Amino acid sequence: MRRLVIALGTLLVAGPAVAADFIGAEQCGTCHEKEYADWKKSGHATALAHLTKRQADDAACRGCHTTAPESRDPRLAGVQCESCHGAGSLYAPDNVMRDERLSKLLGLEKVDEQTCRPCHAQDTPNVASFVYAEAVKLVNHSRLRSAEAEPEVEAGSP
Repeated sequence: MRRLVIALGTLLVAGPAVAADFIGAEQCGTCHEKEYADWKKSGHATALAHLTKRQADDAACRGCHTTAPESRDPRLAGVQCESCHGAGSLYAPDNVMRDERLSKLLGLEKVDEQTCRPCHAQDTPNVASFVYAEAVKLVNHSRLRSAEAEPEVEAGSP
């Protein structure tokens, strides 16, 4: 029992002892169907496809246009869930995802402006200027879910 307590204490302080692997958006989509469908229609999903062959081979470009820049696995092409939320092999199991604290301990990352800034910076070749407060609305999963749940009210309706 003492070893278990020490091991759990180490996990709480230092995080998992093994590195998580990327699992790909398709696997995330088996549970997060709406988010996956929204992502599939986004510019993030096709980010790698927008590059020339030379750019797609350039590590600097791949760093922002793929989930795992060092991987050539087509299942990880584009800016996927794990690009923002962290590699998911450790937090993806259903029992872990249902436990907010455990999922965070096993690598599920909170997304904020600093998550986006490495790719959406002034010195990166973006087509449009990046305003976090506006851009996050396009990928805010909870907002997208709540908008679906709320019936639309016509103008002039109580």
